[in-house]
Amino acid sequence: MSSSTAALKAQFDLHTRLFTNATAGISDNESGIRNSEHVNNMKWIAGHLLNTRLGNMSRIAGLSPDESYNAQFGRGNSFDPNATYPPLEEITSKWQAASAAIGEGISNIPEEALSSKSPVQAPIADDTLRGLVAFLVSHEAYHIGQLGMLRKMIGKEAMSYA
Repeated sequence: MSSSTAALKAQFDLHTRLFTNATAGISDNESGIRNSEHVNNMKWIAGHLLNTRLGNMSRIAGLSPDESYNAQFGRGNSFDPNATYPPLEEITSKWQAASAAIGEGISNIPEEALSSKSPVQAPIADDTLRGLVAFLVSHEAYHIGQLGMLRKMIGKEAMSYA
């Protein structure tokens, strides 16, 4: 594994754990609490993260993408207060089930592939596949931080890093 791949995989593994920690002990009802009409709830953010992993990260890892959540949580979709979203338990279970295979796929990306031009332009100065993966990992960090804040806003203890 190259040093680039190792660094990206370490971040991916950290986010796998932090997502789990951020959603731990949150009931489905609590995940649906919306603190403001201008803010997504925990369930929607968790679903959006899952959708990105199952789609974009799976594709990059050489796996077949699962786009079954794209209509609800994909890019350009926003929270709909009248929609019925899957239970948080389903979202977190699928996150865990998919993460090992995606992480292994990321571990096996050759350095040459990481240095190749990205098939999609990400909002990052690096237009390689490495840059795209770095952006997607950053995207996860951003939303996991939101989950951590929303968790505190509903009266739960802070998200654990352990």
